[in-house]
Amino acid sequence: MVKLAFSKERVDHLINDWVNGNLHIQPTLSCFITRKEHDSKKLHLAILAGLSVLASPAIANNSYQHDATLTYADHSENDDGSGTFNVNYRYYFSEVNQNNKPYLLTGILSQTSNIGGYYSGVGEDYDVYSVNGEYVLESKWFIKAGYHNFETDNGFDSDNYSLTGGYYFNNTSSVYLEYINSSSGYDNSGTGVIEKSSTDSDTFTLGLQSYMPLEWTTGINFEARYSYQDYQIDSHFQVPDFSSKRSDGDTTSMIALAADLFITNSWSVGMSYAYDFDNSDNDNWDISTDYYLPITNSIAAVFAINTNLDSDIDGFGYSAGINGRF
Repeated sequence: MVKLAFSKERVDHLINDWVNGNLHIQPTLSCFITRKEHDSKKLHLAILAGLSVLASPAIANNSYQHDATLTYADHSENDDGSGTFNVNYRYYFSEVNQNNKPYLLTGILSQTSNIGGYYSGVGEDYDVYSVNGEYVLESKWFIKAGYHNFETDNGFDSDNYSLTGGYYFNNTSSVYLEYINSSSGYDNSGTGVIEKSSTDSDTFTLGLQSYMPLEWTTGINFEARYSYQDYQIDSHFQVPDFSSKRSDGDTTSMIALAADLFITNSWSVGMSYAYDFDNSDNDNWDISTDYYLPITNSIAAVFAINTNLDSDIDGFGYSAGINGRF
């Protein structure tokens, strides 16, 4: 699973770019959207780094309904060690069986209704939280809905609403159509000064996920997504001796591909690629690895390392945490 983390200076730079109108933020679930979206998605993934959960095939419970993870994520370029803690919890309405399958994928492969939430930002200058759920019919058609919020201390706020419908066409695969409506912006206006901007977008994504067991190793998980986005940016800046208003919009499309090879049910290595059809220079490669260490019957330590292969991005992201399944 690809998970990126970036230095505090890099995050501050991205937010400043957005304030200056050089990018608009539209977090999506698993793919980059445009060159502007390219950096904002990295910011989103920096916050979301380390969510993967693993359990021990030797001593883990065979089934569970509660899945909770606390992780600490940071980046090697953060000289001050300013990482962040992330909390993730999910409840499954039916028991999830962990036998003979990658522990990282047990929730997905269970194909059962669930609800969960996420929070990040303890002690940081931002807060991120999300809630989402999935309802699976007996016919294996499913529907998902979610809400995601990202808010910073400098006045930036982003709200995302998602709705997904799909079908599990076999025991390890699904196809789906996803819609995300996003509204983001800030208003730092004061006496005699106007500084505000907003971005609204609609994103449609056609996706495919499939896990294939292999004879020579545990298996491989594929994901493919094609996204089309329509966005509108409105901004108004007015300070002494300067005034500017801007309103423009555009459409863009992108494809994202990912593969995770599971060496064992506990250890995986992954690679992902994203390509912007509207800007051939905007492509992106990422690699990652995930592992866990069993502690008790239902608790494991989880670890992840990831890096971006872009020559302009230095270092690597990493996370460590505790996962409980019961």
